[in-house]
Amino acid sequence: MRARRILQICLMSLIALGSVRMIRAQVRDRDPNSMMTPEYTASIAGRVVLPSGGSLSTNVKLILRNEINPLEVRYTDKHGEFRFMNVREGTYHIEVQGDATLYEPVIQEVRVGRGTNVSVTIYLREKSQLTFRSSGSGVVSAINQNAPPQAKKEYDKALGLTGKADPQQIIEHLKRAIALYPDYLMARNDLGVQYLKLKQFDQAAEQFELTLKRDPKYFDARLNLGLVFVEQKAYASAIDQFNRAISIDGARPAAHLWLGIALLQSNQLSGAERELTKTLMLGDADFPVAHYYLAHVRLRKGERAEALYELKGYLESAPHGEQSSDARRLLEKLQSGK
Repeated sequence: MRARRILQICLMSLIALGSVRMIRAQVRDRDPNSMMTPEYTASIAGRVVLPSGGSLSTNVKLILRNEINPLEVRYTDKHGEFRFMNVREGTYHIEVQGDATLYEPVIQEVRVGRGTNVSVTIYLREKSQLTFRSSGSGVVSAINQNAPPQAKKEYDKALGLTGKADPQQIIEHLKRAIALYPDYLMARNDLGVQYLKLKQFDQAAEQFELTLKRDPKYFDARLNLGLVFVEQKAYASAIDQFNRAISIDGARPAAHLWLGIALLQSNQLSGAERELTKTLMLGDADFPVAHYYLAHVRLRKGERAEALYELKGYLESAPHGEQSSDARRLLEKLQSGK
């Protein structure tokens, strides 16, 4: 009798255990995410593009990191698209490793909220051209190459006077630096900037063009030459230079801002909207003036409510900005219904 009782108890226990397992299986089948913590339901999706904004033709390696460790490695598809699933709330960094002979590693910070789906666009960054060749053979110079001490001394004097002295004094020191070292490209670029401040546009363009002749991938000189053309209202030429600057480094907001302005002046509203929006995506805090120019794009398209939004955004971010007076005047006009 005792053995039979023990056998009955064991059978009942097995039946009960099987029932529990069946219930768990039913719950799991009914809700496949029931065991997933809500913190893991977020995702990061995006696209890696060329410096110009064009599509990739190869796969690119991505490394997702938190503040401590690498978490996941994957590759883009043939269109440059990617997705990281089941991501916790927090701040992450996506490291992009393209062809090491052509591109610098790029690290994009991404902030993820609980249960959100974050979308990002990451621009590859071309390697800076460190050396260039003359019409003959052999390496002539490099942007990062140290200038002779006396030339560097003159250049440092010019830097020390920036914002403190008449531009003509700065120009004299830069000219001396270049006379001592004709391949001093930073000095040439800065000399062009001083001429640009003085509105001596032909002299400014000459210095930027000389710099670019020696190094076509000198971003600052390319951007500055575009600014000369903006000042001269030669917008087609400016657009060409800004596009070239973006092809060198598409992650720098300044080129997108000025390209947007030049396109706006040319009444190419769709392109202007695209570039000014991209400016805010890449550097909102540093380039709030993009809101001001976007307001003008919206007005030309007849979008008054959107223009009001952009003007308010600009004045909140830069209440004493260069365009703040005009922004307030325009805001008051729109609010009055005129």
